[in-house]
Amino acid sequence: MTFSALWTNPSKFRDQLIGWVAQFPARVQTKLLVSFLSIAGLLIALGAVGLHVLSGVNDQTNELIKLQRKIAAYHQVQHDTTSQLYSISTALLLQNDRMLDAALRQLRQFGYDLDRMEFVAKDEAELLGQVRQDYDQLTDEVTKVVDFIRTGRTDEARKIQQTQIMSLLDRLARLTNQLVNVAEADMVDAIETTERAYGNSRLIVVLFAVGSILLALGLGYIISWSLVEPVQKIESRLRQIAAGDFAQQVTVANRDELGILAQSVNQTSQQLGHLYQEIETRTHELVEALTYQTATGEVLKAISRSTLHLQPVLKTLLETATQLCRADKGLLFRLEDEFYRVKASCGFDQEFRRFIENNPIRPDASGTVVGRTAIERRVLHYDDVMTDGRYTWPEAQSLGGFRTVLGVPLLRDGEPIGVIALARDHVESFTDKQIELVTVFADQAVIAIENARLVLELQEQSAALATSIDELKALAETGQAVSGTLDLTRVLDLVSARAMALGQADACALFRYDRNNRVFILWRASGLEANLSEQIRSLRILEAETVMGTAIRQLTPVSVSDLTQLPKWPLRDVSVSAGIRSVLIVPLVRAERVFGTLVLMRREEAEFPKQIIDLMQTFASQSVLAIQNARLFREIEDKSQQLEVASKHKSQFLANMSHELRTPLNAVLGYTEMLLDGVYGEVAGEAHEILEYIQSNGEHLLALINDVLDLSKIEAGQLTLTLDDYAVQSVIEAVVSVTQPLARAKGLDLQIRIAENLPLGRGDERRLTQVLLNLVGNAIKFTDAGSVRITAGTVGELLELTVTDTGPGIALADQERIFDAFQQVDSSSTRQKGGTGLGLAISKRIVRMHGGTIAVESAPGQGSTFRIRVPLQVDEVMEAA
Repeated sequence: MTFSALWTNPSKFRDQLIGWVAQFPARVQTKLLVSFLSIAGLLIALGAVGLHVLSGVNDQTNELIKLQRKIAAYHQVQHDTTSQLYSISTALLLQNDRMLDAALRQLRQFGYDLDRMEFVAKDEAELLGQVRQDYDQLTDEVTKVVDFIRTGRTDEARKIQQTQIMSLLDRLARLTNQLVNVAEADMVDAIETTERAYGNSRLIVVLFAVGSILLALGLGYIISWSLVEPVQKIESRLRQIAAGDFAQQVTVANRDELGILAQSVNQTSQQLGHLYQEIETRTHELVEALTYQTATGEVLKAISRSTLHLQPVLKTLLETATQLCRADKGLLFRLEDEFYRVKASCGFDQEFRRFIENNPIRPDASGTVVGRTAIERRVLHYDDVMTDGRYTWPEAQSLGGFRTVLGVPLLRDGEPIGVIALARDHVESFTDKQIELVTVFADQAVIAIENARLVLELQEQSAALATSIDELKALAETGQAVSGTLDLTRVLDLVSARAMALGQADACALFRYDRNNRVFILWRASGLEANLSEQIRSLRILEAETVMGTAIRQLTPVSVSDLTQLPKWPLRDVSVSAGIRSVLIVPLVRAERVFGTLVLMRREEAEFPKQIIDLMQTFASQSVLAIQNARLFREIEDKSQQLEVASKHKSQFLANMSHELRTPLNAVLGYTEMLLDGVYGEVAGEAHEILEYIQSNGEHLLALINDVLDLSKIEAGQLTLTLDDYAVQSVIEAVVSVTQPLARAKGLDLQIRIAENLPLGRGDERRLTQVLLNLVGNAIKFTDAGSVRITAGTVGELLELTVTDTGPGIALADQERIFDAFQQVDSSSTRQKGGTGLGLAISKRIVRMHGGTIAVESAPGQGSTFRIRVPLQVDEVMEAA
């Protein structure tokens, strides 16, 4: 494009420049930097031009100043000249020597001034030369005139003055005026020149400033539009993308970041287009899945709402599956009575429904969609039943008008219980997703059917359980009532009455079985008239002449719905004559021992239900236990009375015998001691040893008799406590005084630890001393080495006494047994320690009579500690002996 064409069409020129800048291969930052640098360069150039112009103006101003000074100097010369001429004229006129000398000096001084002006006013050198020449001539002439005047030659002086000096003065005045005029003319020329220079400089600065501004604006405009236009295009494209238009492309000529951004926008638009398509596809799938899930949820709600009413659930399920799969028709079959029968239909006319209802499908009908689906237990798809060789039921197809059929089995634990069949009137295959959906619906149908079945079973079981609970409750109440008494007569009455109520019978009788005579004897009866009961009780009921014999032989209940059909046995005749028509006989058996029978009687002919039979069998087992307990209790009560009498006799005998034995034994011990003391003479040698042996064994026998006597008193309830105040320290000192010799003889260390400030106690001091003496004596007896320690203290309101030894210890299994009568740790025939085993038993009873406790803490090989705790203040005997 030529310059003229660009000039006539500026928009194209602008576009060319913008395009050139846009296509320039540089970054936006670089372009902006170049633009800013260009503007900065223009500003610098503008400043340089302005400085240059100001420099020229300054030069002109300096010239004007010089001219002004020159004019001032010329005026000064003119003035000085005038003054010189005037003073010379005056001096010549007056002819005064002093004035003449002053005029000469001024002339010479002015000459010096003219010499200096020659260096300043070079342009007027010629005029200054003439002035100089005239001044020199004037000086010479004046000097002559002065000389003439001084010499008296006045006429010559006046002549020279008139002819020479006056003409010189006139010519000097003209020359000085001419200098001033020339300088002023130069001044005017310089002013005009300065004005023209200032105007030209101002014009240059303005033009240069305007040009710079225009150039800066042009650069900014071009660069900004090279950036703004792509941004606008990109922005417009982004709005299109936001509006959903992903097909367009943004075209930008820039080869900078905007060009890269435009390419990125195009790539993003392309990717968003692909993503949008994928999202639309996915959204469609999600909408479809949501529709399926919603439908499935509705089906599940229908299943949850109608657990018993199955038909509405199946119909809803079939209609939903048919609609979602875009099928025209649908059927749901269930296996009942060895046939697949229609339970729900959708889309078929009434004639086809009557046909399919009247022609149920056999499970082995492989020529039908339902039969083959059930046989193969999998989903079957018939693209066109008209051309598919597997389908051989043309009558159904003719009436139904279906072409494409889908069969889905209803499987429970792998076994078919029904089939869902969906059909289309035209040939169009079902998709995999539709097949999957129908499969899910088939599973839901199985769940609904199974839920309905389970609910029915649960209701039946709940009813049975409620009945069982009622029966168990009745059994429990009966068991509590029967077990609440041990009176055999009362037990028998309760069993017969409760059995009649539980068995819903008119009467109930309990018969006792006599094994020796093989006969049944009436125990108790409820619901029978008194005369009938006496009549039956008077009968000899043989085992062989009643059904009760069969029941006890088989050990199972026997139900007779019609007594008139039995042989004419005595019991049967009496019962029939009394109006009894049906009976239930339940044997009373425990641990294979037959106690008798329980017989329920009704006045109507009817079988006893199995539930009643089972209930009465359970009741009979419970009743046998109660009867046996009552009998055993009666027997135990009789035995207890007998044992109580025997125990009293024994205790009385032992008390009497102990008293009778102690009297002669004390005499034997007394005589023995007298013999040992030599009352009847000195006894020495073997006889002395025998007497000591007799004394030792006698004392042991006396202690044994005392223990037996105490135990007999305890068992006979004759042992009493004598309550009084006592000092604990006195009790311990009494025990120590008796046992100290025994401990010293065995080399044992007997230690005593009594707490300070023990209060007085109240109790039986003698019995407590006996208990403590027994414990310390046992500790010394069973300890071979070491020590025995007695401690006393208080624990709250209790007195605590402990006896600790370093003996062999007591096993845990023996720690309870040693407090029983006649029990020892070593109870063998070869035991090394003596004793009767009564001391701890008596001690325990004495401590308990004080309201206290006695216990042992021990382990084999670690010694033993016996601990007694009794109240410090015993106000009454806490336990009878």
